[in-house]
Amino acid sequence: VGQRVRLANVARLVELIVTLKREGNDVVLVSSGAVGMGCIKLGMEKPKSLRIKQAVAAAGQSHLMQLYEDLFSTMRTHIAQLLISQNDFLDKEHWSNIKHTILQSLALGLVPIINENDSTNTTELRFGDNDNLAAVTAVQLQADALFMFSDVDFLYTANPRSDPTATPIRVVTEPWALQVDTGLGSDLGTGGMATKIVAARTASTAGIPVGLINGCEAFRLRTFLRYMEQLTSNSSTPELPEGTFFMAMKSNKTVSDTRRWILSLPASGEVVLDDGACQAVGNKKSLFPSGIVSITGRFLRNEAVRLLHRGLEVGRAVVNYSSEELEKIKGQKSNAFEQLLGFPGCAEACYRDNIMLTTDDELLKDVGVKEPSRSRARSVPQAFQRQVTPPSTDQ
Repeated sequence: VGQRVRLANVARLVELIVTLKREGNDVVLVSSGAVGMGCIKLGMEKPKSLRIKQAVAAAGQSHLMQLYEDLFSTMRTHIAQLLISQNDFLDKEHWSNIKHTILQSLALGLVPIINENDSTNTTELRFGDNDNLAAVTAVQLQADALFMFSDVDFLYTANPRSDPTATPIRVVTEPWALQVDTGLGSDLGTGGMATKIVAARTASTAGIPVGLINGCEAFRLRTFLRYMEQLTSNSSTPELPEGTFFMAMKSNKTVSDTRRWILSLPASGEVVLDDGACQAVGNKKSLFPSGIVSITGRFLRNEAVRLLHRGLEVGRAVVNYSSEELEKIKGQKSNAFEQLLGFPGCAEACYRDNIMLTTDDELLKDVGVKEPSRSRARSVPQAFQRQVTPPSTDQ
């Protein structure tokens, strides 16, 4: 039926993980494959119906973990499994519980394997792709690096299958400035290159470097570790890694747990800022309704939104007002809120501690003086969108 386990690839990945672990590294694996393994077990094609897909995932989950159990046990390493949904990340206490479970698993010498719970998750409660799940997990754990396996060698300037001028991008110095369609209506659940760019942006804004590696050559990860070590030692001619390396965004401050949690929340809407508000946010100030130009989407109080300026995302934030309330008070001073809303409200649309910048704050401070965020933003037209196959199965 077209489904098969790429056992050699998985075995090489397991060998790499165990080797890294024995060298003193903590490794967390985010893996898909429950649906694919279920298809193999039941001898059927990948289903399209959500209900059937959930049942197939339930059938395949034990097979997937048995595969990992068998491979890791041959190298005398134990594993732990966590099945999660996006709903687990919506509440900060649940988010913290997951974090501490993973950390304690690592302390016990286990290799945590994280899967999205495909057997019970609905469309609304899905992360959508493993790239996003891996990125928010890396942010949650304050990881030293995130490595994503793909079926391509690099991020390309265009689709190399259709454009002979396409060239590989070896190092992306400003992942947060890459322009891909991350709008509310876009379908980012395919596991294509766009999802990897979005994931790299998420991790890099939290100060985590990201590597894109061909999954058939898992040991190329070592070339990234070498490159990162050379960068740390200020080598004048660091040897480029065998893949695409996304630089981490530098920050003068440690990212708080609250801001890490905000990055993991699904964005329920978009709030467009004027120059003054964008500059204030860049200076670590709160966002006031007077600096809001427009609002897209429907959201409630204490939900997360994307902050946009001139078409570019500059941050994520938890809002103090619903979309309906913000529509009434956008562009207004706080002394008019009670008359417009019918009740006295707080002056801030978002408190500064509830705002996580997703672009270089130095660029935002210059807004209104010059336009660095637009001039330095880098577009990746037609970034290679080939379907990505997880290491465990052909899906």
